[in-house]
Amino acid sequence: MKKRIGLLATLLITLLATGTGWTGQAGDGTDMEASVPAAAAPQWTFLFYLAADNEQEAYADNTVAQLVAGTANVPDHPQILVLLDRLSVPGTEVFEIRGGEILPLASEEEQNSADGAVLQDFAAYALSLAANERIAFIMKSEGLSWRGIGRDNTHEEALPDQLMSNGDLAEALTLAQASVGRKVDLLVLEGSIMGFMEVVYELRDAAPVLVATQSKIQPDGLPWTMVIEDLGASPDMSAADLGIAIADNHLAYYSDKGNNGVPQLDTSTNFAALTVFDLTTVQEVLAAHNVWAETTWLLFDEIYNVLPHARDLAEVGGFGEITDFDYNFDIRTFMEESLALISEEGLDFPELTAAVATYLAAQDKLIIYERSPADGFKLKAAQGVSIWYPPTWNKYDTRDENSDLFGSTMYYEDPEIGLDWLVDSNWRSYLFEYFDRAAATLAGKGADGDEPPKPGVFK
Repeated sequence: MKKRIGLLATLLITLLATGTGWTGQAGDGTDMEASVPAAAAPQWTFLFYLAADNEQEAYADNTVAQLVAGTANVPDHPQILVLLDRLSVPGTEVFEIRGGEILPLASEEEQNSADGAVLQDFAAYALSLAANERIAFIMKSEGLSWRGIGRDNTHEEALPDQLMSNGDLAEALTLAQASVGRKVDLLVLEGSIMGFMEVVYELRDAAPVLVATQSKIQPDGLPWTMVIEDLGASPDMSAADLGIAIADNHLAYYSDKGNNGVPQLDTSTNFAALTVFDLTTVQEVLAAHNVWAETTWLLFDEIYNVLPHARDLAEVGGFGEITDFDYNFDIRTFMEESLALISEEGLDFPELTAAVATYLAAQDKLIIYERSPADGFKLKAAQGVSIWYPPTWNKYDTRDENSDLFGSTMYYEDPEIGLDWLVDSNWRSYLFEYFDRAAATLAGKGADGDEPPKPGVFK
């Protein structure tokens, strides 16, 4: 495990040098964290990690503006602590937003905000300053589904662009919480196409409740001004209730922009979908998904002809509409459409019907809440969580993707990504059997030119 130090230690030095104690008290003993009148009793602290050292710097500025406006209008607003790494200016800033004002806490030299060590240091520092019982951690940056989130474009010239893997994010948050003895109640991924099963599973130990989208985050971002207003009125929201409020506000905010937006910009189509996940149930989902995959695979000879059609019906967004490199398919839609098409063929497989029912019951526990726009015709298949489902082996093998753009080859099995889902599930085996039935060319990539490993039977 990497020894993660740096920002945390230097922030401590900065605070001591300015006469501020580690507990957030000034040298005279006054409490710097008394952001609101005691009678208001806010119960939430928001920790924002704005990894904007990329083309989305303006999106981070929109978020800061919303937080400033929200805290200016709501006296009993949540405590808000922010790390901002931007592209246009060297350095990393840490500040509090209180009462409509930005209050600097620390300023660092240029940091790689795609490095989990930087996130861990900030999370530990901010958790130590959290004045309220409940804590939400918001990771805002460019989202690249199972590949990761938080691309950093400012780094040593010899290095390609950096991207934080979902595993690094999970590890950083878990270690930070353990080091401080505080828990994150709600994790929000304010990045596009992060509502994938591979991501949800990877983050299972980082927080009990997760908010993510199968779609894209539009330029205005999540409507934090509206969220702050809701918390001002109901400061005792649970993590699930807060996630639901964020999803509802998100849908309401973009309902006025959606298809009435500026042509050719993101707001020309309403992509405002969000899902709230209960990560404590994810192991049951894994087990049920494995049974469904095995049951489906063993029936491939009889049902393969309907699977490509079901898969197409489950596509979220249409290729190139949400992302130009991913295969984004809603799991529930795929399973339900598969059963419907099988029935249309005059076939009936009770074991598959039962496996689908068991899986969907488990997914219903995983998904606390899901909202998609009625006018979001590109999201008609979205029902909560997607999975990466390329049609052929050639599309699966992404080792030739641009390493300068993504920070690595971004291969699904890339050790730098290290997806737990591929280790614990049988999804890769399912895909290889699917590719065989699709008559894919499985030309060997290994040292001896062998085909990719295909177990052939489930254990």
